[in-house]
Amino acid sequence: MRTEFNRLTHRTAKLLLLISTSFIVFFSCNSSKENEKNGTSNTSEIDQITLNAWEKSGDLVQKITLSSKGVFRNKEWDISLDSLQEKLELAENQPANGKSYTLYFDDSDLNFTDISYIGDNQQKLIEIDLDIFVETKSQVEALKENFTTYLQVKFGSSKTEGNKIIWEKDKNTQVILQDVSTVKDPGIKLVFLKKS
Repeated sequence: MRTEFNRLTHRTAKLLLLISTSFIVFFSCNSSKENEKNGTSNTSEIDQITLNAWEKSGDLVQKITLSSKGVFRNKEWDISLDSLQEKLELAENQPANGKSYTLYFDDSDLNFTDISYIGDNQQKLIEIDLDIFVETKSQVEALKENFTTYLQVKFGSSKTEGNKIIWEKDKNTQVILQDVSTVKDPGIKLVFLKKS
């Protein structure tokens, strides 16, 4: 009778241990899923929304920006200017404190952008300037509209000051988009500035 009781106690203890372990595993998994909903997956959801906006931004915006990652063309603030990896030709004019590249959209000399990466005293990236030129004013308007729609998703809502559209909601980056068209040279200027 006593051995029967010991076996029953031993089985009960095993069963309780199994149930306890199951509860711990179950609640740990639920906790991880909640953390994903509140944190990590939030970031990937934002990245996915930004990627979707980039994919809808049009061929020219995609060609200029290269991807939706980083501040611009996969670059992050404070990288060394020496580490820039661009498969573009260097521009004719180089800034004193940076590097400038030219991206041609076609075989003409009319459709291109000069992309200048500007550094601080330690040659760390703090500004990206784009001078984008196209053949017609209607191309400028379409490009402005496509950039604005994409940048609204990536950097939040904007405000308009004169002929400038400014994004300041992002804690790390200010963006300024401006129509700088002249009669001979339709184009826009796009500037990304690191916030201090």
